[in-house]
Amino acid sequence: MQRIIRWRWPLLALWLAATVVLTVIQPDVNAILHERGQNPLSADSRAVIAHDLLKKMSNAEGRSDIVVFFKEEGLSEDDMRQIESGVGQIKAQQEALGAAELIDPFSAPEAAEQLISKDRTTVMIPFVLQINGRSVDDIAGQFEAALADVQVPFYLTGEDFIENDYLKATIEGVDKSAALTVIFILVVLLVMFRSVVIPFVSLLTVGISYLVSMGIAAQLIEKLEFPITSVTQMLLVLILFGIGTDYNILLFNRFKEELAQGKTTDEAIIASYRTAGKTIIYSILTVFIAFAGLTFSDFGIYQSANVVAIGTVILVLVILTLTPFVMKTFGAKLFWPSRGAAGHKESHLMAGLTQVAVKRPIVTIAVIAALLIPVFLNSGQKLSFDQLAELGDDHPSTKAFGIVAERFSRGQALPTTLVIEGKEELDNNESLAVIDDLTNALRDIPGVNQVSGVTQPQGKQIDEFYIKSQTAEVTKGISASRDGVDAVREGLNRMSSELNAPDFSQVAQLAEGTGQVRDGFDQVTDAVNRIVSGIGDGASGGRALEEGIAKLRTGMADIAAQTGVLADALDRLRQGYDALGGGYAELANGIPDVQNGMAAMNGLIVKLGQTHSELAEDEDFVALRSAGQQLASALAGIADGLAELERNSSELQAGFSSSVEGLRKLNAGQQQIVGGLEELERGAKELSNGLAQGQSGGKTLAASMERLSGALSDIQSGQQQLNEGLGALNGGFDQLKDGLQQSGQGLSDISDGLKQTGDFLVQMGTTKTFFMPREALESEQFGLSKDAFMSKDRKVTKLIVVLDEDPYSPEALKIIDQINETTDSRLDGTVLGDAARGAAGPTSITHDMNESQLASFNSAAIIVIVSVFLVLLMVIRSILPALYIVVSLIASYYVAMGASKLVAEHILGTEGLSSFVPFFSFIVIVAVGVDYGIFLMMRYKEYGDIDHDEAIKRATRSVGGVIISAMVILGGTFATLMPSGLVLLIEMATAVIVGLVVLVFVLLPMLVPALMALPGAFRRGERAK
Repeated sequence: MQRIIRWRWPLLALWLAATVVLTVIQPDVNAILHERGQNPLSADSRAVIAHDLLKKMSNAEGRSDIVVFFKEEGLSEDDMRQIESGVGQIKAQQEALGAAELIDPFSAPEAAEQLISKDRTTVMIPFVLQINGRSVDDIAGQFEAALADVQVPFYLTGEDFIENDYLKATIEGVDKSAALTVIFILVVLLVMFRSVVIPFVSLLTVGISYLVSMGIAAQLIEKLEFPITSVTQMLLVLILFGIGTDYNILLFNRFKEELAQGKTTDEAIIASYRTAGKTIIYSILTVFIAFAGLTFSDFGIYQSANVVAIGTVILVLVILTLTPFVMKTFGAKLFWPSRGAAGHKESHLMAGLTQVAVKRPIVTIAVIAALLIPVFLNSGQKLSFDQLAELGDDHPSTKAFGIVAERFSRGQALPTTLVIEGKEELDNNESLAVIDDLTNALRDIPGVNQVSGVTQPQGKQIDEFYIKSQTAEVTKGISASRDGVDAVREGLNRMSSELNAPDFSQVAQLAEGTGQVRDGFDQVTDAVNRIVSGIGDGASGGRALEEGIAKLRTGMADIAAQTGVLADALDRLRQGYDALGGGYAELANGIPDVQNGMAAMNGLIVKLGQTHSELAEDEDFVALRSAGQQLASALAGIADGLAELERNSSELQAGFSSSVEGLRKLNAGQQQIVGGLEELERGAKELSNGLAQGQSGGKTLAASMERLSGALSDIQSGQQQLNEGLGALNGGFDQLKDGLQQSGQGLSDISDGLKQTGDFLVQMGTTKTFFMPREALESEQFGLSKDAFMSKDRKVTKLIVVLDEDPYSPEALKIIDQINETTDSRLDGTVLGDAARGAAGPTSITHDMNESQLASFNSAAIIVIVSVFLVLLMVIRSILPALYIVVSLIASYYVAMGASKLVAEHILGTEGLSSFVPFFSFIVIVAVGVDYGIFLMMRYKEYGDIDHDEAIKRATRSVGGVIISAMVILGGTFATLMPSGLVLLIEMATAVIVGLVVLVFVLLPMLVPALMALPGAFRRGERAK
């Protein structure tokens, strides 16, 4: 200490230089906080994963914000035109403003329902804000300039603007608190020491420690990306000014006592640091270890508090090097104008409390325990992360959010974005079916208002994308195909039953009769020749000729009549086969439609099996798939058979036509023969009457007869060929009939298969199963949806989830739990089972912060408690007193939380404590409150040569005033947070003040002495027995 006193001026110069340099080069931590935010989440957090995945989807890196146009009395047409013009200005300056992915109801009418309120008072224009190194306040100014010509009132809200207002309110509260702290400390020190020098000197030394600490911390925050939050600077201010002033009070009081004993200034300084200085070192050590231990926490917000550890190091250096300069320079004048020689007055209040506790330790412990037990039982805390509730409606961003919450869904302004990244492209039916199933499952979660995704871009199911709709159409086609197949089958059966081979026996009789006619002609010819050769035989030969010709004419007339009948019968048969051929053609034309229907049905069955892998083991489904394949094969065989029947029918029709035409010609020839015979008969008669006319007429007749005989031979040959052809045709009739019967049976099987398929599809149609036809999957319209909800490589997709609740409310956080659980359950075991996934947005970030904070609280608390206990053990060198003080600190924390809970719920009207309050109240109460225990125990050790009970009473009386003063200083510094109006600061101030008051006036002066006196009380009780 002598060297420090000797080198006091160089040390002063060094501190002043360090203060000036570090302050001048200090980065703006508030700007860093605005730019970086206070997202303390680790890389494996779902919110962080989602944020990283969103970067892959778009080049626009930023968060969601909204321009809100609002007019209470409603927006007129002129207002809407102004808004449209203003949106146009924003788009024109889109790059300069950093407003990416802007959506408005004017260029996207399909989004009007979601962007214009039903009462037409509000229009939302959502966009992604790219900060690009600017402050949010500057960005707000740019938007105001772009919308200067719009007369409709507008507000900016969203993640960036709400967070900016929250940080501004917190920083303003801290700045106000710092100013009030300085004033408060000045007043307290002035009253306590009745000196105008000590207050300013104390503030100077503590102020230097703060400026140097903040300068170093700011460099670490900027250069090494040290964690920072809105409470970082506040904690440093309050802790350093609080405990720094406490330590100065302890030193100055001791210094005053030493001076009062007649010591020189140097001797008083050395004596003060030998006693009070040791206490201060131990006290600072506990604070340092407690806050430095937070470095090992895995929660960034807790880590940000370790700047206090830096501050304590600088503070102890200031106390050890700069405070001695003050003492040496001012000496006794430090306390001017006060002339009192005595040090700090004894505390009769604390001494009286300790005397009661030591005298009645069991009763004291029982009463305190009875008071604390209800506090412990009701210690459960409901935390609030609702920045909106903490801010109130006095800020533009929160006012705009209230407008959106009232006119739209409460989660519309700040939705949650679920992001999924697959290993392969996701724009296929199998992946899209999983995504659509997840979309529907998320919508069914209570508290979810709407879910939009690539398969449901408007937040509604598209019926054409589901098998239920598609199977209805296919079922109709199958039903129509089945009706057609049944009609064809019935026609074939009717043909088969009516198709009988005709009786062709008359053709053989006709050929036989024609032969007889030809024989008769030969006889007539012979007779004519005989007449020609022997015309002179007489009139008897002429009469015989006349009679023979008459018989011949009569027979030929009968033959001609039979030939006509046969020709008519064959013609009717030909017409029947013509109709049959048309039926073949119609049936053949209908078969491809049935085949196409069967192909579509089989394709749908295959897709159904791929989509629902569980059907692979279903016997009905396997039978259906096999039946479909067999039906397709049967249809192919029927198509080939009908084609062959059609060809045979054509050939048969050609044969019929040729036969009928031949018979018609034959009948015409027969008619000519009959006419010739009539003439011949007349000629024979004339010949009979006038044979005498000469032999020349007989020769002419003979020549005619020979020609007729040749014609009859040709007719007989044709009739024989016709008889043979008709015989072959008669054999084909049996084959044709068998073929028709087989075709009818095959069509019957097809009809049954179509019925089975239709029944199955009707059953499947009762549930909605996602399946996009190829045409829809590759359509331009669906391409727009993919562009909006998928990355360019189609491996990343997002779902926009709008909640009914406020995004920061406890109910919203519970919904995030269900969203995460539903996502995992719906993706696991599918093609997206190994996909990366996460939920982005303020609700998800708050949820993950809550989970991380709760998980880290216990471990961080254990680190702090163990650190404090080890320091106490080192100071007191006794386990039980150290343990008693730790118990007192923990008990005071629980009382503080109970009081804060009452204030939050019944005075502030919030649903729970602000999320930062429990831990930071704990760290302050334990790390700083232990100082008071150390003050007490260090003075207790000075009375080690007397009775323990008496020693603790004297220690309490002696140091009680110092402890109360220190508590008043620290409690007062935290009380300066209350005028900020910010819920977080008010609740934290309440917790710390209540905890310190209970610790100083109940637990330290009563519970700890009672516990220390308990063994003696038991011994006295045993001796009394």
